[in-house]
Amino acid sequence: MFTRSAPCLSKRFRYNTKYPALVSYNKLPWEILNHETPEFHMHVAPHYEQILTLAAATFVPHLVSQKHLEVLPEHRLRLLPGMLYMLDGDDTPEGFTANHVVDPTALQYYGRLESLFGSVKAVRILISDDLRLICNSVTLQGPLRLPVAPYASLASLEAVTRKPGNYFTLFHFVRPNRPPSELQLEKYYLHVPCASSLAEFASTSNTKWEPKLQAPKRSKRVTPLPAYRPPQSYLMGLAERLAVVPGSSFGRRSLMWGHWF
Repeated sequence: MFTRSAPCLSKRFRYNTKYPALVSYNKLPWEILNHETPEFHMHVAPHYEQILTLAAATFVPHLVSQKHLEVLPEHRLRLLPGMLYMLDGDDTPEGFTANHVVDPTALQYYGRLESLFGSVKAVRILISDDLRLICNSVTLQGPLRLPVAPYASLASLEAVTRKPGNYFTLFHFVRPNRPPSELQLEKYYLHVPCASSLAEFASTSNTKWEPKLQAPKRSKRVTPLPAYRPPQSYLMGLAERLAVVPGSSFGRRSLMWGHWF
């Protein structure tokens, strides 16, 4: 009496995948850092230079550690992202697999670390067993070319002071496939405002401050037109017949600007 029919959506009511209703702006592909590409090292290497410069000049709390941090597996994803510390040696933390970075395009961003601090022996990407955390480790060999203050954080490393031939490693934990704003390295910068422009208000020589106005410099010279060059191809006809001006768009819109010149 009744026929069995499978429910299905018609073509009109299919889910629209080309124009989705919900757009996740924090997951746009051009805002995500892939740790397997050189763009990841392009973002983190300048921050490491700032951190080592700061650690060589002053004491940075919780930057130098004696051993790897022991965090329970259920709390790793909450506590480790954004964590950065340095210790002697190049031991791999527990639960991570090391992958050496051998791409010269990625290693070129550590050139300033090589010239300012010490020889960079290895750059490794450590991936956790559950693939939810990555750690970028940079191993350097002492002695440092930068002078280190006796009260600075780097002075507590044996590879810097007592055994200059040994290694010390910088470990930086991040979440994979996240935008560069989640690197969380801005806390190692000194955000001090520059008040040199306000010193003129407090000067005793000028009792009354007057703004210094500069009139715009106008010139009557007109930039000459570029020298005419004959067209390299006549695929769309003669350029003289089409009244083509060098640098302008002409012909079909599929042609590029200034294609003939």
